[in-house]
Amino acid sequence: MTRTLAFALLLAAAARAVEQPLAAFDFEADLANSGTLGGVARLHAYAPDEGPLFGFGPFGRCLDLTAASRHGGSTPQDPPAGGAALFSDPALDALDAFTLVLWARQNPATPASAPARLLHKPGAWDLMPHPGGLTLMLGPDPGKVAYTLVGSARFKLTAEWRCFAVSVTPRTVTAYTGSRTAPFALAAEAVRTETTVAKPGDLILGNFSGIRPFNGWLDRVRVFHGALGEKDLRALFDADLASAKETALPTVAELADRPPQAHAPQVSSRKFRLPPSAIPFSTRWQRTNALEVATSYHATHLLWVYGSETGYMRRAQAAGLRYQATLNGLQGQAQSTTNRANAGDPSGRHEDLDGNKITPHWMVTFGPRTFTGCCNHPAFRKLFFDDAKRLVDADVDSLHVDDWEMNASWVRHAGVCFCDACRAGFREWLAGHRTPAEIKSLGIDDIAAFDYRAHLKSHGVPDAAAYRKQFRDLPLTPAFIDFQIESMRAFYRDFRARLDAWSPDRYIPVSVNGLLAPLRPDRVLYDVDVIDFLHGESSQNPDFQTALEFLSGAQAAAAAGLTQVISPIPRSTARTRAAIATTYALGQPHLVPWDLYMGSDATGIQPRYFGTREQYGDLYDFIHAHRELLDALRPVAEIGLLVNADEPGAAAEHCLKLAARQLPFRLVLGASRQARLPVTPETLNGLRLLLELSPIDSFCPDDRAVLDAARASGLLRLVPASADLVALGRTLGLGLLRVEGPENLYAFIRADPVRGTRAIHLVNWNLGGDATERAETYRHVSLALLQPERWGTITRAVWHAPGEASVELAPERHAECVRLTVPHLSTWGILEITR
Repeated sequence: MTRTLAFALLLAAAARAVEQPLAAFDFEADLANSGTLGGVARLHAYAPDEGPLFGFGPFGRCLDLTAASRHGGSTPQDPPAGGAALFSDPALDALDAFTLVLWARQNPATPASAPARLLHKPGAWDLMPHPGGLTLMLGPDPGKVAYTLVGSARFKLTAEWRCFAVSVTPRTVTAYTGSRTAPFALAAEAVRTETTVAKPGDLILGNFSGIRPFNGWLDRVRVFHGALGEKDLRALFDADLASAKETALPTVAELADRPPQAHAPQVSSRKFRLPPSAIPFSTRWQRTNALEVATSYHATHLLWVYGSETGYMRRAQAAGLRYQATLNGLQGQAQSTTNRANAGDPSGRHEDLDGNKITPHWMVTFGPRTFTGCCNHPAFRKLFFDDAKRLVDADVDSLHVDDWEMNASWVRHAGVCFCDACRAGFREWLAGHRTPAEIKSLGIDDIAAFDYRAHLKSHGVPDAAAYRKQFRDLPLTPAFIDFQIESMRAFYRDFRARLDAWSPDRYIPVSVNGLLAPLRPDRVLYDVDVIDFLHGESSQNPDFQTALEFLSGAQAAAAAGLTQVISPIPRSTARTRAAIATTYALGQPHLVPWDLYMGSDATGIQPRYFGTREQYGDLYDFIHAHRELLDALRPVAEIGLLVNADEPGAAAEHCLKLAARQLPFRLVLGASRQARLPVTPETLNGLRLLLELSPIDSFCPDDRAVLDAARASGLLRLVPASADLVALGRTLGLGLLRVEGPENLYAFIRADPVRGTRAIHLVNWNLGGDATERAETYRHVSLALLQPERWGTITRAVWHAPGEASVELAPERHAECVRLTVPHLSTWGILEITR
């Protein structure tokens, strides 16, 4: 049964022989009038971004007017503010005997006492709250008569919801009030002295023509024809109380009640994600002892492995590991010539303006044939795809591509490629993406005869050295970059088509060496819709290996619908342990720190890193032991951070800011410049507040349409990035958790909507010195579960921590929270709450 239907049935039961209301609004699913007049109200904003919304009250959904910039007003010259719900029907224009009943609460964040309107019928009547009852003004403007109907009791409308009822006859005006804590009682009665004059116009809920906004909430608004007596009004009041709920806001478990990955736009062809409890392990060259070590860490996937010796692969798979072989953006380099000139090289290498091949600066010590391959060149494509086909035939479980950006990367670093395929491809791309007038403005007279190398040399760019110096300022550089990025994307689309043809019955996922931390449109972002998952190295600089990097990266990957496996570059054990904890707490896996690349430069490759079980074993034992808890529970969020990933700005900093305040949130990403990440209704599902870190106007038309529809629906409040989150959190009831401990502790809430299990991951980023092995240890850190009714029943609370026995905790129940104190926190722990 819908709440709207329940409201109608309650009205019918309460009214008995009393005439049904002309208008009745419960705001549950829409603005439909369930009274006898029927019809639908509409939302109206008198000032930008101050319109009404659907909020939550004691009966369920309500009319939320708290976006108003003020409460009430004092002069007719006050600037417009707030919004209202408007309803029009001629039957309301000439009521002489009528009854108004509604529930209201003023926003505690705006305790002003300036006159504000609960209801307004222009030229007929105004209803205003009063600390002792209400004021009803009757008659046409400007000579309306005020009836101040107050009793001896006083109340604060900011403290709780209150019922207001006023019954009007041709001779008297009678007011009643009550609340969930105060009985329904007569406030006052007055003799009526004016006469009704018919006046057409809207019934306005929550405002007076934009100058007297009621900053608060309204619900159960009813207008009756005829004056109801106290007995009938009390019956309505009692029926309302009987339908009140302990909480109308979604419970913590309900906040996770979304389809898996509904928060992340999923590419239609993507069929693969690692489970949150996956334990990925890597050995770059099929080391003989790697399988034994992997087993000791409970590894589930053997990723990023160079080498195709099938016996090793079979032993790994027999040990229960999913095996991932590796390809490379330098694939086929063994067939390359050793000289730098590209002429005569059969392997399809990149070619600069001088006709020479390219070696990345960090690979100069890798060997004489270390030259990058061109994803447009037929020879490179054949070598790459032939090697891929051999690996698929060998029954690998997935494929990884190292140095994967190919032309998209090397066009930025070296301005390449000028091979025959790229020059011809760029000519075709320009013809298909630019108008004849645009082509002419770029200095191209005949696109059919255009050759970029010849064009540059005839326009003052004689060689590769001059080209590198002028690259950023050349008129065709932006188009050349776009062409090479699209070349890379087309390569991976072709790769996927070939994989599906080679393996029609078994999907072969593809990962690439990259992370979404930092979120940059000119790097990893531009491939997220053409690959399956990411597996890349963290920052090499320890100054960037912070909670900011790992927290924002995991959020970005989730918003993009991707698994993101971090390959760490450990600079301290404590820092790497905190990174592992943060990553898993946010539903992403983290590579076991063993056989790790640690960087390279012109002097050579740094020694690889081999972590030990003494350093990290307890964390992976913990993950393995609690894999069901990690896999079954979903992230909880009511706040969204709206980010145009093509222009991400300070999204990472905002992620950290909200996490530090323990406010559950998620990123809502849109992108359209290269990769397409659509903003969909599903990505907004469950959110009540959306911070516009990127303005809506910066999104593509399809995304703008979705966001505009969300704004118009009244179900989601959109606010600028500068909004006061603390105040909004209090007003909307967004705070669910308070960590009572030192700074740099981060709590992440997850829940299982089916079983009702809730979990709080607590991660400690207080790491001590640069070379520390463990985070600082704290005892008696408390977690205060705010709005206890939203947390639901707590039958059992258990604290789990790596390397320690689980401990059952005794909840401390207080009026405003339930407090749970964990006995000991080092790097990470999970508080599991069952009902």
